[in-house]
Amino acid sequence: MPIDVLVGPAGAGKTLLALDRTNTGSRSYFDPYHWNEGADVHFVSAHDESSLAAGLTDLARRLAAKEAARDGGDRWHGRRTPEDRALSALMQSPGNWVLLLDGLDDPRMVARAWTPAGLLRRNLRRASRNGFGQIIVTSRLGDREAWPPWVTVAPVGPLSAPSAGEQLRRHGGAAAGTSKEVEQLAVRLGGHPLTLRIAGNHLQIGSTRKTGVNADAYRDYEALLDAGAARRGVPGPGTPQLETLAAVCELALDLAARRGIPRARLILRLLSCFAAASFPSELLVPQELDRLIPGLCGDRPDGDQAPSFTGGELQMTVQTLRSLGLLHTFGPDRAIDRQDRYLALDPAVAQAQRDALAADPAQAAVLKAAAVELLHRQAVSATSEQSQAWWWPVLLPHVEALGRNLPAMDRACAERLRDTADRVAAGLRHNGQVRAAVLLRSSIEALGAG
Repeated sequence: MPIDVLVGPAGAGKTLLALDRTNTGSRSYFDPYHWNEGADVHFVSAHDESSLAAGLTDLARRLAAKEAARDGGDRWHGRRTPEDRALSALMQSPGNWVLLLDGLDDPRMVARAWTPAGLLRRNLRRASRNGFGQIIVTSRLGDREAWPPWVTVAPVGPLSAPSAGEQLRRHGGAAAGTSKEVEQLAVRLGGHPLTLRIAGNHLQIGSTRKTGVNADAYRDYEALLDAGAARRGVPGPGTPQLETLAAVCELALDLAARRGIPRARLILRLLSCFAAASFPSELLVPQELDRLIPGLCGDRPDGDQAPSFTGGELQMTVQTLRSLGLLHTFGPDRAIDRQDRYLALDPAVAQAQRDALAADPAQAAVLKAAAVELLHRQAVSATSEQSQAWWWPVLLPHVEALGRNLPAMDRACAERLRDTADRVAAGLRHNGQVRAAVLLRSSIEALGAG
């Protein structure tokens, strides 16, 4: 079976390139994170052991459910490890498929992955039922010796000036300026595909639609970059220091606010509190967000009946973040607009938001407490209804990610998170996912929560 590993720094475009290689990008206006659940591209976060175990377990469960619906079989409980369960389910699935392991950066996890029981084991058969399989891995681990000899390792880095210009033009269109201007801006942005994607989307969206392309869009964006650099004390154009992804994200969020979506920044920063794994949009209950995050709907004068944060506003916020390239969605089902079942942030975008929160401890505390409440609410619901047991592997990586903040949390919030972790671990163990339960308990105990 082909196993390709794309290695490079954060923001280099590894995930985007990996998804392009799946041949799902032939549609116009393709968003490589915006898939249908029926597509044969399976995205699993490998940023940590919990995310990987949870993602593989959920993948195996979904594929087994489809298989059972087709022929009445049930192969779900016949495998012991998440790796075996996932590979068995993939081999039994009809048609061609691609398993994308995103963010396999930990050398210890890489070493385990190519053992005889790992996901990247030797001699995986290429053919599955009525089709072929492929595994694509993205990683920051560039040492070829860290990877087994039977996989193909390809470096991914900043694009050359002409290629970067083409990438920026692809997203920004005519608003990106002349050929010379677009190439100069692409170089200034460092040639990183993710940064170019967000900047290009900004230029395209910021261009006036009613009167055609805004001829000043490129110069307006340059001015915004200069102003942001001046505020941060960064040398201006013509110096070796390039604009960062964080600065481009902030400009995009400023644009969203100017276009009447002021909550985009808060929602994006809330999502950055969770794990790099895909995030079910069902957790974002508008009424709960309105209750947990003061100021989400602006100032509320005493005695006034202020409007609440509505589902329509949440939908518009998610759509705006997606159109800017700051947030990606996939999987239709009961969700925000039937095509936003899961949300995903690029790891580099999420880190940029966490860095911004680090400079605002008060807001960080509010958003992390809100994140804990959202997880606890769903864990309580899943505990009371056996039909919601599928939530346990989905919640696991997010509980563990928030667990890293336990030492800094106030007592009430920490206790809430411990109760959530206990519920998730018990649910995982009850459903036969012992390894995932052990990993969660170990991580919480290591932080002094045991």
